[in-house]
Amino acid sequence: MANKGFNGTTVTFPSTSTVVGLLRGASYTESSAEVNVTGVADAAQSHVAGIPKKELSLDLLGCSTALTVGSTGSMKVNWFDGKTSNLGKVVIISRDVKGQMDGEITTAVKVTKNTTA
Repeated sequence: MANKGFNGTTVTFPSTSTVVGLLRGASYTESSAEVNVTGVADAAQSHVAGIPKKELSLDLLGCSTALTVGSTGSMKVNWFDGKTSNLGKVVIISRDVKGQMDGEITTAVKVTKNTTA
């Protein structure tokens, strides 16, 4: 039997008390730019990692009008197993609403940390 611990998970935004929808999926990504630090006398290129960029992608059921590009606030994920992930201040950087014949409507949202929210 499959573990269905994700089912029933919700997300709150712009405050940690306003539920914006039922989560269908979530993905957390941490990446950085490649910075070339090759010296003039070096025989081969040398690189270091730049400042990390952290993004959270959410797939929600329905068309959430509370989540618009540029909106800022506090976000929290309330996992169905009783745990929570308080993401703190975030900004919404993309939103994609889609649906299909005889299917569900979903909203895909990408958020990243925002120190000025």
